[in-house]
Amino acid sequence: MSLRRRLALTMVALIVAGCVALSSISLAIVNRSLRIEVNENLATIARAEAQIVDDNRGMAAVDADDVAQMNGLHHPDEHVGVIDRDGRLIFGEPVPSGAAATHLQIVRIPILHPKNGKVDDLGTLAVWQSDEWIDSVWRTSLLTFAGVGLALAILAGLFSRWFARAILDPVERVASLAERIESHDLSQRLGEHGPDELGRLCASFDRMLERLQQTFETERRFVADASHELRTPLAVVRAETDLALRRERSRDEYRCALESIDRETTRLESLVDQLLGTMRETAVVEESVDIGALVEELAARVRCASTEVHASKVGGEGIVRGHARSIERAISAVLHNAITHGGGGHIEILLSSTVDAVRVDIVDDGQGFGAEALAHATERFWRGDTARSRAGTGLGLSIARVLVEAHGGQVLLTNTQHAGAAVSLLFPRV
Repeated sequence: MSLRRRLALTMVALIVAGCVALSSISLAIVNRSLRIEVNENLATIARAEAQIVDDNRGMAAVDADDVAQMNGLHHPDEHVGVIDRDGRLIFGEPVPSGAAATHLQIVRIPILHPKNGKVDDLGTLAVWQSDEWIDSVWRTSLLTFAGVGLALAILAGLFSRWFARAILDPVERVASLAERIESHDLSQRLGEHGPDELGRLCASFDRMLERLQQTFETERRFVADASHELRTPLAVVRAETDLALRRERSRDEYRCALESIDRETTRLESLVDQLLGTMRETAVVEESVDIGALVEELAARVRCASTEVHASKVGGEGIVRGHARSIERAISAVLHNAITHGGGGHIEILLSSTVDAVRVDIVDDGQGFGAEALAHATERFWRGDTARSRAGTGLGLSIARVLVEAHGGQVLLTNTQHAGAAVSLLFPRV
């Protein structure tokens, strides 16, 4: 059974159950109220007529005037019987008993008269009335409630179908969209972002699809770029091997081929290491790391390679908790990126620290980042900015971002006032 049908049947069942409960309670209240009202009316008549009965030497008596007066107090459907204390009927009709009293409301009260400071019990006065009309009212009310309940059930069935359709249509669209997504079509969107719960569900689903589409496109681009980057050195190795094995060659030719294979193998190994570095988050070892010392060491290495690098420190000590090798690798990746793409000029490393974080800014005097590079340069294999993509694999800034984020930090890309590129690594203090 579909969810829509179950919802409709549930609504109809709830409405029918509510009607049955309401009608049962209402009928019980009406029946009890009518019987209480009849009893109170009969008790009032009995008390009034008991006052009319005379005391004849300690015996109940009713004369002609009393009869006329008593007959005027009750309705013809209401019957009266006066019985003295010896059990003799002195006025009215005999009081029904047994099976004859099955459908009667009977009220009995004693006939009391004060005498010499005492109260004499002269007998009993009974007033009764048939209650069949109450049963008739109850049956009429039951039929009325049944008719109204049936009409409400029919209306509820019609309304519940519309209500279930209105409620479940967005859910059905989500399900249909999910089925279409199974064919890897992530461009579909629900587009219904109302203020209610279903609207928020549709909006959340659209946002999830947007993130999934971006993730899949990134992964697809990564696989394509990785395949391209890996294919090039493998093709060179394959070509050199084929040429070397095709015929006998001289010692120098074999050496040249092996050197070419060695270079491409080294490049391939480096590329694989970088790929693995971008695919996993390095486990952060809780140890004290002096980022200032790492910066000085890296700057000294680069100066040995005849690159003009200046390192300076502002603020307190650059001590954080983390993994020294990972932090060194992140700073080194950004520094080598600046050396490769910064135009070969001056590079400045600025270390600053606050109570909450340690910041490393690596600034070059090249052409800076383009608008697209500022948004995508930390993505794997991204080399779309032609001004800064003359060489490399496009993994340096991506590796730095992964390693810094593994420490709970972030990488910021900006341009300086003189058009140079500035990469900032922020490491939080723990």
